[in-house]
Parts: sequence; C-alpha cells; structure tokens
Amino acid sequence: MMIRAGESRIGAETIPCRTCHVTNETGGQDMPHAAPQVADAWRLAPVEADWFGRSSDFICAQLRDPARNGGRTVEELAEHLGHDVILHWAWAPGGTREPAPYDLENHIEDLRLWGAAGQPCAFD
Repeated sequence: MMIRAGESRIGAETIPCRTCHVTNETGGQDMPHAAPQVADAWRLAPVEADWFGRSSDFICAQLRDPARNGGRTVEELAEHLGHDVILHWAWAPGGTREPAPYDLENHIEDLRLWGAAGQPCAFD
C-alpha cells in the first residue's frame, strides 16, 4: 500500500494506523489479506529500519550502533524481536504474502550468537 508516514510515524498523517489495522482478538488473521494486528499506540518503524536495497555491511553497522538501533543492546534487540507482536506478523503475514525467511526463533538465536561473538561485521 506504500504508506509513508510523516514525523508522527502513525501512517498517513490524518489517518491513524488502526483505521485499517484491526485490534480485535483474531486480528482478521484468518482472512486472505488480513492486515497485521496493532495496538492504538503502534507506530511505523523509523525510516532508518527500511533495509530494502541496503548492504549487509550497512545493516550490520546499524544494528550494533545504539545511536541508530533505538538505543538497544544486542540482547535488547533479541528481546524486541521476540516480544514485539507486530514484528511477528512478518513470519505469518497471511494471504499470498511471502513470510520472512527462516523462522522467528532462528533470528532471535542468531542475534544472541552474533552478540556473544562481539557483533562482528564483514568490514571489521
């Protein structure tokens, strides 16, 4: 749908995310084109989290830089991925959408292993 948020990060400035994104128990997930379930306080990810077309080096450097990763440690990044329900939608998007590769638990474990290894990047 190519929603581009402004400064508020709520989606189209005059249309709150919850206009289209349901907040009921089922979240419409059984529907073929269900939108992700969101809470009223939900906001779009920061523009900096748009990684399409970015190199692995760019993403690696951003993830390990608290000034560019939401102020999180690597363990906090893993917890964010494990507990933020809106992120989980990527692995079960419904309809004909392709889910994120691998599974959620693999990504969380990979983050923790990367952290234990000192957060290396290929350019180090």
